[in-house]
Amino acid sequence: MTLPGSSAGSYGAVTAAVRASEDASTDNSQGGRSGHNSHVRWHYRDAALLWLFVPAYVLHMAEEWFGGFPLWIGKIVGHPLQETAYVVINGIALVLVVLGIRAAVQSERYGWVGVAIATIALINTVAHAAGAAVTGSYSPGLISAVVLYVPLGALTIMRAFDQAPRAQVTRGVVAGIVIHTIVFAVGFACARMGG
Repeated sequence: MTLPGSSAGSYGAVTAAVRASEDASTDNSQGGRSGHNSHVRWHYRDAALLWLFVPAYVLHMAEEWFGGFPLWIGKIVGHPLQETAYVVINGIALVLVVLGIRAAVQSERYGWVGVAIATIALINTVAHAAGAAVTGSYSPGLISAVVLYVPLGALTIMRAFDQAPRAQVTRGVVAGIVIHTIVFAVGFACARMGG
């Protein structure tokens, strides 16, 4: 498309100049592979993004608690999870999430922790959906996982793939998978032992 009173060549030159200007304003201070524009919102380590995982987790726990998750898990494991075990496991997890977010926000070195938290949130959503499918019943926590965890987790992971060093992303995803597996194993073991 040519602007009135201009030639295709001058239009291309203007476009190239605008792109060069945008490239010059790119900020590499966050350590991303391709850098990021300082005006772009939601860097993968952005405090406003990562701290949203805390209220999301609290709301998720509330849905699980009031929905009867400790009793519901018995449909899969064979025994319900004692409420005390549920509170202890999730209380410890909440403290670790807060500490992890604080570290990720403060230093690129710990950016992988933000990726791990996002990975855990997404895996948790899949686990709730799978549990609902296996039991043919509502999995307490599924709604908050879909409504809160999916957008937060997906946005964090997408931004990390674009902005973080590949090693940070890999480390975070692997850590998230391992941590979620451990939490599941502990929860299932507690339920099988009667809490």
